[in-house]
Amino acid sequence: MLRFDRYQLDRVQGLRSAAGEVRITPKSLSLLCLLAERAGQVVSKEEIFQKVWPDATVSDSALTSCIQELRSALRDSVRQPRFIETVHRRGYRFAAQIGNDHPSALPPHPAAPSLALDFPFVGREQSMKQISDAWQLAERGKRQVLFVTGDLGAGKTTMVSAFLAEVAAQTRIRVTWGQCVQHFGAGEAYEPLLEAITRLCRQAGGDRFISIMERSGPTWLAQMPSLLSPERFAALQQTIAGTTRDRMFRELTDTLESITAEDPLILLLEDLHWSDSSTLDWIAAFAQRSEGARLLLIGTFRSSEVAGTDHQLANLPAELRMRDRCRQIALCGLDISAVQRYIAISYPPSHDGATQINKLASLIHAHTEGNPLFVVNALNDLAERGLLKVKNGTWNLSDQFSARDLGLPEGIRSLIEVQIARLTPEEKSILEIAAVTGVRFALSTVADVASLPIATVDAILTSLGRRQRFIRCSDTVEGPHGEFIPGFEFLHVLYRDAIYQGISPRRVRELHLLVGKSKEADYGEQAREIAAELAMHFEKGKNNELAIVYLEHAAMLARQRSAYVESRLHFDCALTLAKRLPAGRVRTEREASLYAGLGGVLMATYGFGATEAEVAFSRARSLCQELGESTQLFPARWGLWLFYWGRSFLKDANEIAEELLSMARKGSDSCLQLQAHHAAWATAYSRGELQSAMEHTSEGLQLYDARLHAITASTYGDHDAGVCCLNFRARVLTLLGRTVEAIKTAEAAIHQARDLAQPLSCATAYVFAASVHQMRRDPVATKKNAAAAVALAQDQNFRLMHAWAKVYEGWANAYLGRRGDGLRQIAEGIDAVRKMGTNQSLSHLLGIKADVCLLSMQLEEGLKATDEALDVVAKTDEKYYESELWRLRGELRLAHQAASSEAAELEFTKAIGLARSQGAKLFGLRGAMGLGRIWFRDGRPSEAIGIVKQASRDIFNQLPDADRMDLQALLSSCGETSEDICANAENTQADT
Repeated sequence: MLRFDRYQLDRVQGLRSAAGEVRITPKSLSLLCLLAERAGQVVSKEEIFQKVWPDATVSDSALTSCIQELRSALRDSVRQPRFIETVHRRGYRFAAQIGNDHPSALPPHPAAPSLALDFPFVGREQSMKQISDAWQLAERGKRQVLFVTGDLGAGKTTMVSAFLAEVAAQTRIRVTWGQCVQHFGAGEAYEPLLEAITRLCRQAGGDRFISIMERSGPTWLAQMPSLLSPERFAALQQTIAGTTRDRMFRELTDTLESITAEDPLILLLEDLHWSDSSTLDWIAAFAQRSEGARLLLIGTFRSSEVAGTDHQLANLPAELRMRDRCRQIALCGLDISAVQRYIAISYPPSHDGATQINKLASLIHAHTEGNPLFVVNALNDLAERGLLKVKNGTWNLSDQFSARDLGLPEGIRSLIEVQIARLTPEEKSILEIAAVTGVRFALSTVADVASLPIATVDAILTSLGRRQRFIRCSDTVEGPHGEFIPGFEFLHVLYRDAIYQGISPRRVRELHLLVGKSKEADYGEQAREIAAELAMHFEKGKNNELAIVYLEHAAMLARQRSAYVESRLHFDCALTLAKRLPAGRVRTEREASLYAGLGGVLMATYGFGATEAEVAFSRARSLCQELGESTQLFPARWGLWLFYWGRSFLKDANEIAEELLSMARKGSDSCLQLQAHHAAWATAYSRGELQSAMEHTSEGLQLYDARLHAITASTYGDHDAGVCCLNFRARVLTLLGRTVEAIKTAEAAIHQARDLAQPLSCATAYVFAASVHQMRRDPVATKKNAAAAVALAQDQNFRLMHAWAKVYEGWANAYLGRRGDGLRQIAEGIDAVRKMGTNQSLSHLLGIKADVCLLSMQLEEGLKATDEALDVVAKTDEKYYESELWRLRGELRLAHQAASSEAAELEFTKAIGLARSQGAKLFGLRGAMGLGRIWFRDGRPSEAIGIVKQASRDIFNQLPDADRMDLQALLSSCGETSEDICANAENTQADT
């Protein structure tokens, strides 16, 4: 076991820091071990290749990649290396001092935040008892939500830390916490919760929590790559496509409930007045769960920041208290006796100094109104100015001391400004960089921006921390791989704000840009994980182009988490910045991509029919047309296609699908080619172009590779293209009359979706399988698949899938004898689809309603449904079900005693013609049987036999049972059998 700096290294155990394992690839681990074992010596490239890659020939880029990974993991700098030096043209040298040590030498990861208080804790006895009461209830299995509120400096965090320290001294507790950060704009969705979960999984026993998350919270685990191997992380990514907000909420709650089944847990979320809205929504949902949980959730926030505003916290605590779902502690100033106790502990007087304490306490209390932070700083200021002196181990104050002699500024901010003025220029410069970086900051970032050695910066910050001036040491600064690294934090956000506000505007811009560049370089390929933070730095650093890039990354990450409020805010901000870019192609490309992304968020939020979504997508399409073909904008164009296809604007959708195909064919990217065919097969099917749809699905099946393409689902419609290809192919095969193949294909889609574990892909596979069996007129199989789709869609809140599945389930129930229930379900499903603003498949759904109306002899209602459906066909060009609609109109007219058979004959004839033009042989046969029944009734049996034999000849062997029975009944009434058709079909099949 080798030890250097804060790390331990072992060829078997890997690399570890104080925070736990630092995950690096096996080759990088071998390289690090080789260099560390030869510390101080130059190791040549030739020797590295021989020992790290003994059985393979690799290029320099493989070595460079490993070096970059190690520097990123160790937070090392190329310019000022602490660990790995590049020796020009010779090799690499490990620069740190190596020692052999036992793993116990590494300090454990903290189990609770700041249990060692920076100053004595006094007062708050009643509030401490309220927290203790809530904790006792949580220990007994009754979930508790407790809000601790107060003004700036009221001591919210200090009191909670004091409680945690008190409980920790009595019993073993499990604590995790997350900090909300002021972002000056939309922050990262679920930021404090993700921090808290990461911290929990890095404590002792964290492996158990990760296992629980794999079972109960995979969508959350997929947001934390530092906790997983690259292979496991990649596998998880393909399972979270189509994640909904409800799923995110439920999974986190289930995970925490599972964790607390063994040990009770305290979850602390600080400064919720800066929280993202998704975190607050989850807290509200968690608080209202009735199930037991041994968990105490404590949230702190500044009441003055939310009172009288539209902030969620302005009303949330009160609403939850009305339902007895939370408690609230409102902190005010300390009373005078608490101030006296604080002075007696912090500045112990002589034996006869009680009078001095009381006098000083009275003056300080009157001046500060008992605000704890103001009290502490006022006394520190008196000590610094020599007005409060220590002599022979006791503190003394002059007998003639008065309030006027205090000379204290009228407020805590003014007092902090006085303290800032006493800093040395070097201290002030370092703290300015720290203030720009954030409330918590890594030592390495500040040193990099300051262009000073880490040791120099560390000495300055450590000195300030020892004197309790502005900052303190912290082990809770998260690095690029999720590890917690050496850093510092401001004692209170007030200190950070005061220093930040004192920086000149020019210097602020310069520092934000430098901090952004430094963190971007440190995080490397993981930079997208802190996209919101980087976007803020680059925006304030006036680098609008980089700010836009990271705002778009932040928006897409929020969308992946179904945090649509945050996603929209990021897109809106990015578009505002994009308008400031110089006019030209770069700006147009940025705006096109942003408008397409915004349209997707608006569509997910408000449905396909949202006017806002249509405006955004229309603008994106107009910009794309200006740009011509650009593979860079391929995902944006695909998003446009999905919108138009979903709205059943099929002419527009077809044009975009053709553009996508043209773009994809000019390159060799299999993903782009697959997604272009994806758009094409769906569009072709909807338009009734069955042969074209078959060709595109055939191309899709040849291109699709789950290892390469499953992970792209979140970019392209949140469902797997391979499953979608099988779904549409199964439908096409059904209409072509190849129903046996259709069933097998639909089953393959379901199996593939299950293997991928993508909920939305599973739901679509079940819905499409239900549609295949409905078109086959098999109610049992339809109900089985529709019920599975309904259950999954309801569980995951897939609203469109749920609506479609309800219609298919209703059709099945009607044919299984529950006609009233079936019609009700169909009506509910169609109504839900219309409310979402989509016409996709609406003609089919209305046709299903007409079919059940025919079954129930509600003939007028059935004809009305076909009228509506054909109107949809005319408006949208959705023609795949048009033949069946005309056939159903004919059947409804025949069943209507007052109707003329001439009208029905015309409608059957139209159905047959449409089916022939599309190659929809199954629908063509049904139209032929309807027409044949009329001809038989009119005394034309030979013509009736001829038309049905011709229509059934090619598909007889794959006829569904219901159609086979109808065919045999018609032939029997005409004095014929199906044997001739069967023989002809066998001969045709043999010839083929």
